[in-house]
Amino acid sequence: MSDEHGFITNTIHAGESEEASATPIYQAATVGGGYLRGGNPTLDAFEEKMRTLEGGVRSISTACGMAAVSQTMMALVRTGRRVVCHHTVYIWTKLFMTEELPGLGVDVQMIDMRDTRQVKAALTKKTDVVYFEPLANPTLDTIDAPTVIRMAHEAGARVVIDNTYLTPYLFHPLEHGADVVLHSATKYLCGHGDALAGIITTQDEALGQDIVRTRNTYGGILSPMNSFLLLRGIKTLPMRMDRHCLNAQAVAEFLESHPKVNRTYYPGLPSSPGHEIARAQWRGYGGMVSFETADESVITRFFERVDLCKPWVSLGDVGSLVVHQGGGNRIRMSVGLEDTDDIIKDLEQALA
Repeated sequence: MSDEHGFITNTIHAGESEEASATPIYQAATVGGGYLRGGNPTLDAFEEKMRTLEGGVRSISTACGMAAVSQTMMALVRTGRRVVCHHTVYIWTKLFMTEELPGLGVDVQMIDMRDTRQVKAALTKKTDVVYFEPLANPTLDTIDAPTVIRMAHEAGARVVIDNTYLTPYLFHPLEHGADVVLHSATKYLCGHGDALAGIITTQDEALGQDIVRTRNTYGGILSPMNSFLLLRGIKTLPMRMDRHCLNAQAVAEFLESHPKVNRTYYPGLPSSPGHEIARAQWRGYGGMVSFETADESVITRFFERVDLCKPWVSLGDVGSLVVHQGGGNRIRMSVGLEDTDDIIKDLEQALA
């Protein structure tokens, strides 16, 4: 965080042009003799804004969230190294951990990091990287990040945290000692469903340089236009996240009391297993809700009838989105910014 200004002020001003009301789009493959893959002024502005908001020393932008994941990990691991990862992470991250890395000779162990006994047992073997999401996609597992970070460092491992669900407005992993924090910036940071992007921030300048080299090698560079859209989106991040949290709390309370919903998952509910951790460590509980319906017939009718809430993938948009989480009767919901009553009315009629 900037010593001079607060978080909200930095979302508006950090990294921005001193001479224009909006940072220009440098839509050029070469600027000042430098090639776009190594950066350009619009990317630099986005990276500087995120470096400031995260409180790191270096931020590196990427083409999408998975580019942030893969390029970070490829900078940290080689054949013969070992990764411990929470067993629930974004599906493509999980495939990268369980299929791609083992194919390159990297040992990956998937565990439940909500259980610190499993963390302790996994770290008895030499471990190079510990990876998790404090609020896991899609199950909303809540992990005690400061405790896991401390245990990992005591074992000599670096910690990589995907903070997409919470954003730096709700939680700051670097303040708790994480080595790298990354986001699918496509989601809440952009906030408007109009740009793919990823962002990586670290406290270690040398590691930052390694990640830049990996980006140059693998080529997952962000476009100037998408950098511009991220710069614009982040300026309203705090206000949007406050509204996401407010609506999600109301939706979760509605679903928890609904007769056709067997169970509701949201860290803002006192009934949630991770509620106390979230209440103590985060600024808010986020905009993601998950719930299980009574049976599959309810699922079918729900997706036939839902109207305001769109049955689309992705999350963190201004509009509410709902997706079936695969097998079973579970639905993941990204609660949007609409009028609270309108969201609930749509869910009510879809569940009727």
